[in-house]
Amino acid sequence: MKNRTLRALLIYLIILSIGIIATVRMVSLVVTKADYYRGNFDTSKVVVDNRLFSVNYIYKTGVRGNIYSDENDLMLSTIYIYDLYWFPSEVGDSAKFMQNVDSLISIFMQINPRISRETYDNMIKKTYREYRREYRKLLSQTKSEDKEVQIAAKNAMQELKKQFKIIKISLPLRASEWVTQEHWDNICSLFPSKTNSHGGCKVDKRLIHNNVYKNSAAATIGYLNIQQSKKFTDSIVYDKGIEGYYDHLLAEERIFYKRLYVNKVLVPLRENRKINPRNGADITTTINIDIQRITESALMDQLLSVNAAWGTAIVMEVKTGEIKAISNLTRTREGVYEETVDHATRESYEPGSTFKLITLIAALESGNVDTSTMVKCEKNNLFSLQRAFEISDNKGLYNAAKIAYPNFYDFFTAMMKMSLQKDLEIEVAKAQQPVLRSITQKEIDYVNVTCGYSIKVPPIYMLAYYNAIANDGKYIQPILVKKIRYPNNKVEEKKAKVINPRICSQSTIKKVKACLESVVMHGTGKRARDENYKASLRDTSLKVKPLIAGKTGTAFLYDEKARQYSEIKNSSFIGYFPSEAPKYTCLVLISQTTFDGGYISAPVCREIAEKIVNRDNEIAWSRTQKGLMSNAPSVRFAKAEDVENIYTVLGYTTDYKVKKDWIQVKLLEDEGVLSAKKRNVKKENITTQLIGATIKDAVFLLEKLEYRVVPKGVGKVSRITLVDKTAYVELKN
Repeated sequence: MKNRTLRALLIYLIILSIGIIATVRMVSLVVTKADYYRGNFDTSKVVVDNRLFSVNYIYKTGVRGNIYSDENDLMLSTIYIYDLYWFPSEVGDSAKFMQNVDSLISIFMQINPRISRETYDNMIKKTYREYRREYRKLLSQTKSEDKEVQIAAKNAMQELKKQFKIIKISLPLRASEWVTQEHWDNICSLFPSKTNSHGGCKVDKRLIHNNVYKNSAAATIGYLNIQQSKKFTDSIVYDKGIEGYYDHLLAEERIFYKRLYVNKVLVPLRENRKINPRNGADITTTINIDIQRITESALMDQLLSVNAAWGTAIVMEVKTGEIKAISNLTRTREGVYEETVDHATRESYEPGSTFKLITLIAALESGNVDTSTMVKCEKNNLFSLQRAFEISDNKGLYNAAKIAYPNFYDFFTAMMKMSLQKDLEIEVAKAQQPVLRSITQKEIDYVNVTCGYSIKVPPIYMLAYYNAIANDGKYIQPILVKKIRYPNNKVEEKKAKVINPRICSQSTIKKVKACLESVVMHGTGKRARDENYKASLRDTSLKVKPLIAGKTGTAFLYDEKARQYSEIKNSSFIGYFPSEAPKYTCLVLISQTTFDGGYISAPVCREIAEKIVNRDNEIAWSRTQKGLMSNAPSVRFAKAEDVENIYTVLGYTTDYKVKKDWIQVKLLEDEGVLSAKKRNVKKENITTQLIGATIKDAVFLLEKLEYRVVPKGVGKVSRITLVDKTAYVELKN
């Protein structure tokens, strides 16, 4: 009994001692080494109690927001791709590598198909064999008993890695040569590894823009400016377009977190458990893809024709202020124009004669002149103010302004009442604002301003001024974004701000509109006349107004070196359409040309207006019952059940009730209804009844009648020839 008690006491003392030692050790670790176990130390590597503690930092990112058109077509997405490198020195398992190297080369060929398999074989296999031969030779020397030989061999092995060049596989000049996540996953599955090297392959992740419509509105939407772009972590600056303006909303969240290794084993840290970076918001623009294409095409054709340096064209919706199209084309090389600079918002220019609209409004608002007031013009001609505006007479507009406001400062004050100096808060990064002079001691400056010189105005501001006239004096902000969708599903609708509810009186608006129409009918804007108006000039019984009303502008460019105006011009036209009930305002500016605005810019505006109006009319027609029926698809042969399902989705109804029958459907134009007629499919008339059927339906019915079907061609059934138990079916589109 006594021995048993002593044994129990001894065990108790041993356990107590172990507990005390463990407690002391734990307290010691917490007090003296807790920071190391948390990864809190100054250097990247620390050795503690024969344990190697190492820390590195990586970050997780959300997904950057996308940019869409007004009808939710994806325009710009930010995607991640990889730069792929192959290191012969990073191949881990040599046997596995040689076993799968052909599969690896196949993936390389998918990424960069311009290099042949033979070339890849030489690049990869030959390089790897040479490396392994040298590596094995040095490895055997590291096992030498001679310490100096060992050290020399180890140093030589380090140098060997540097000698064998890194081979870059990806050449991401084209979308087809991007290394995607799928490519990288396939490589990783061939060579599973806990390291960041798989079969010698490593990647650098990078961010790129994918503009779905390539050159379309690219300068306004924006693009990446990557500074010192070698790795994904380099500084990325969004300083262009909508993307730059709304970068704070589009930007995804980036969260850095720490990874702690003890003796090269990853230790999970509690602080990393709930890291979920926030995604960026999506932006829905006001740009309409159809109107954008119309605008781009018209501008591009004219730029190629006159070989100008650059051009911009903008289409704005009158009532909403929404920019439906914005094209900025710059000549990058002979015969090639691309979206590189957002001239519409970032290019301040002397507008020339288009600014005479402002001069005209200010003069009429004074009450001292009217459109019928006779003013002295060039060559001492005496014309009415309206006629001087029609022919864009510089002297005539200046003299009208002088009658209205003998002092230039009073004229300037009248302009300011129209809110011309107000910031429109254009939704692009680094948008410019007008530069208007308030006080001058020189009469020549008064002359210049009335004709659009001695001031600098971005094109989009000039467009907004004209839009105010089309909008019966209501001056509103041009907007490029109509909706913002946040990651939490919150949607913010954007509306144009009202800058000035009435820039001038309604009587002045009415007179100015008449003057803008007269520019197209009788003045410098004759090349903006549409076909319907031209027809009315030939047939006087037709009472038709021009489709577009507007003003031409031509301004000579100032040569800073010569300190004088050159013969090179900025040529423009700004107008609204349809002139009787304005829906859109359009600006076309073509820079560094020898032609006048009425000659080269007015026709572009006319083409844009005609095509947009035709498009809108077609859409309106297609939404009417008659238009809906006129677009109804006909069916030559199909099962009634299938036809009903398809027509229901398209919004049509048929008058056929028996779902199991084979039918033909066509539009009765006189009655405006879809008529379905039964197709009596029997063995004796099978060759005629199946005309127009799909090959699928034809095969089904012919095989049901025990025919072997031999199809030829592509499309619908056009002819069937029966020979014994074989049906030869000819197909045509």
